[in-house]
Amino acid sequence: MSPTTRSEQETIFRWDDDEKIVHIFSASPVTWRKLARLGIRPQRETTRSGAPSGKFYRVALAELSWGRKRRMAPGHGFGSRTPRISGPAVVFEPQNASEE
Repeated sequence: MSPTTRSEQETIFRWDDDEKIVHIFSASPVTWRKLARLGIRPQRETTRSGAPSGKFYRVALAELSWGRKRRMAPGHGFGSRTPRISGPAVVFEPQNASEE
C-alpha cells in the first residue's frame, strides 16, 4: 500500500458536553508531533503496511484551548511600527536675527 496522501492526513475533534472528554483522531504526522510536544500520548494507533497511519487521543475538555489566531491589518506587525508624536503638532518657526 502507498503512504497516505496529504488530503488523507486529517484530524478530527469530537466531544459532547456530558462526557467532558475530547476524542481526537489524527492521520497527520504534524499533529502527532504537536500533541507529543504537549505531553499528550495516543491511546491507540492504527497501522498500514506496518507503518503508523492514525492515532487516537483522549483529552479532558477543560484542557482544550479553543482559539483563533488574530490576523494583523496591513502595515501592522513586527517591524512595521513607525514612531508617533502624541499631542498637537508643534511648528517651530526660525527666528530672524533682525527681529531681536
